[in-house]
Parts: sequence; structure tokens; C-alpha cells
Amino acid sequence: MNPEIKSIINHSLEYAEDMLGQNSELHPFAAFTDKKGQVHPLEMEIDNKNIPPNGKIIETLWDYCKTELDERKITAFGISFESALQLEEGADSVDVVVIIPDHIDEGGLPAYCTPFKVLGEENIEFGEMFAVDKKFFN
Repeated sequence: MNPEIKSIINHSLEYAEDMLGQNSELHPFAAFTDKKGQVHPLEMEIDNKNIPPNGKIIETLWDYCKTELDERKITAFGISFESALQLEEGADSVDVVVIIPDHIDEGGLPAYCTPFKVLGEENIEFGEMFAVDKKFFN
């Protein structure tokens, strides 16, 4: 795995763990690497009187980061959000943190999914990360 993508995933999972631990919810956010390889978080400012749906937040973050990437202002990014996936037919769905990355030098990256359980206040248990085709999240 590309080291920048790995850094974005690690940062995003830590950020997700903090967010889930604080309020048991995960709001969409992004992380990106600058030209020096440093990872930075990015959230959309939300007007509490007019909260957009998560899909709109994800789309806005993606469009912003993709423009920054295309203009070579950043080298990689990942958009993170919560989803539920049914891993086996007939089984209950599993909550996952989804990270959809893009990189200036690599195309066709998968979406990375990490199952999680909220066991109590500030107690989050993560499962093993797996990759899926990002078309499942379009």
C-alpha cells in the first residue's frame, strides 16, 4: 500500500475513533496529505439550522479534494464516512468506517472498510480492514 494512503487511513481511523467515542456517530470528513507528506483533517462547516444529508457532505468534500489534487496542491486524500454492509447473504449488516482514497500517482484505488462496534462511551472496537470496489458507494 502506498505510504501516503496508509497514513491517511491510519489518521482517519484515529479521527473516526475519537468522533465515535464522543457521540457514537461518525460524520463524513476527509484527510489529505500535503506536498511534504503531512496528513491534515478536513471537515465541512455545517450550519446547524440547515444540515445537509451525508451524501451531499461526502460529495462536497470529494469535489473539493479532487480539485486540490488535480491542481497538485495536495498529493492524496481520503473521504471517510459510516456505512452498514451485509457481508454474507442472510447475515445482519455490520457497521463500518469507509475510507475512499485517491492519489496523484495511482488510480483505481479500492474503498477500505473497517468494521466497528461502539461498546460504550469512548470504547470503540475495530475489526480487520478489508478492501472493496468503491463502486458500491457511488
